[in-house]
Amino acid sequence: MIKFLQGSVLVVLSALSFSVVAADDWNEATYDEEDDIRVYTRHVEGSDTLAFKAITHVTGRLTAGVALLQDAQRTKDWVFNCKIMEEIELISDTQGIYYMITNMPWPVKDRDSITETRVSQDQESLVVRVDMKARNDVFPSNDDFIRIREMNGYWLFTPKEGNQIEVIYEAHADPGGGLPSWLVNSFLVDAPLNTLRGFRQLIGEEIYQKADRAFIREAK
Repeated sequence: MIKFLQGSVLVVLSALSFSVVAADDWNEATYDEEDDIRVYTRHVEGSDTLAFKAITHVTGRLTAGVALLQDAQRTKDWVFNCKIMEEIELISDTQGIYYMITNMPWPVKDRDSITETRVSQDQESLVVRVDMKARNDVFPSNDDFIRIREMNGYWLFTPKEGNQIEVIYEAHADPGGGLPSWLVNSFLVDAPLNTLRGFRQLIGEEIYQKADRAFIREAK
């Protein structure tokens, strides 16, 4: 397993700070009725690349979602086109810096990215949020990949009645490398749709449902 700096291998896939937008700004792009996944897209001011938001519901514990996002060994099994995710530095139990390589279809060059993530929970609503921001000051890019330097989004876990959790995954990124916006936007439905399909498949596993995180309080 590749190591960068002195970090051990782990993963957190999450997402970045985002601005709240009105519901009317989003256009529904697809609805997978079987897996209960809706994907929306919207235009972002100053960017030719669309943002996406995907929503689904799962059964289980809030901690399970965080534990799955933090499991490096499984990331490539469920995150769309993820080749590898590695920890560069674990700042605290809730904050870290991570490196990711994303497979791109030939002849497009693979992308890599460095992100700083933070897990937080609202103590009244118990909503858990995983934020991420791009970090371009950790180590330079190389000729093997094109660095994704602009990215923002989030994962949000909201407890609902009946042991249900609403899962929202939203992101906006510029993949760099001069790709035409139509090509980038063509992936913006498949990426969150397949990522949430993978999330749903793994979230029920015992290793995640019985996971413990001292910084997460479960709904009663």
